[in-house]
Amino acid sequence: MMTLAQYLETHYKTKGIHHLIKRYTDYQNGQAATAELASILQYIAYLRKGGVHPKTLRNHLFAIKIYYRYLQYIGQREDHPCVKLTLKDPVNRAIATEKLYTKSELDALQANYQCKDKRLETRNKVILSLLINQALQVQEISALSLENIDLDKAEIYIAKTSKTHGRTLPLQATQIALLLRYLSERMQFKPKTSHFIISKYGKTLQGQGISRLLNEGRSKADRIQPIKIRQSAIALLLKSGGNLRLVQAFSGHKHSSSTQAYKQSELEQLQASVNKYHPLQ
Repeated sequence: MMTLAQYLETHYKTKGIHHLIKRYTDYQNGQAATAELASILQYIAYLRKGGVHPKTLRNHLFAIKIYYRYLQYIGQREDHPCVKLTLKDPVNRAIATEKLYTKSELDALQANYQCKDKRLETRNKVILSLLINQALQVQEISALSLENIDLDKAEIYIAKTSKTHGRTLPLQATQIALLLRYLSERMQFKPKTSHFIISKYGKTLQGQGISRLLNEGRSKADRIQPIKIRQSAIALLLKSGGNLRLVQAFSGHKHSSSTQAYKQSELEQLQASVNKYHPLQ
């Protein structure tokens, strides 16, 4: 009989599902396999009471549904107690713009970045420049191929993802020399792929590995957060008077509401200034 771990590995690529299922089954104390909808709702209420974020709450329900699909798959259960259950907990999608990097902080981050392994410093600076200047997501950087970089036109093409539109963006003049240097140094790693950004072994870098390599040798307090850099770059464009639609196209957002979330209201701007210059003692 197929185990739960084997079922998850075969049918789902999402990480962390097994942990969420175990948390649910532990809560049910041996009764999970026969639990009905009322018991599942009690668990959801327990998570809500514990302050679990609405988006995380949906992940928990997703995992629970998979658990019962598994029981159906192995013939241990005929029905699915929560197959039609949906959650309507509102998700606050606003971006805490007051916590993002300022332009001077991004400039300093780019100017002062150093890598423990000097052979990889140019590559990492290229990644950092793409985060800051083009506000790319790490998976977009990972997916870049050599043919996506057009230095003659000073352009870069970003392929669409499940969350973003494809788009062509200009490269900054200061990036050209950096990219040329990286393309030259890239050959020392004996590339085994046509992907633009590669590991020191010449292989494709996965998106989740980009944050790790940027932070090698850095303290927790000095940690670089790629998503925070992207968010900061988008917020700064809007703050400088960028047209909402143009910023949406630049960032690849599929919905204008995603871009609108970065726009501070006048009240939020005032509150941020008060917090910065007149903090409560």
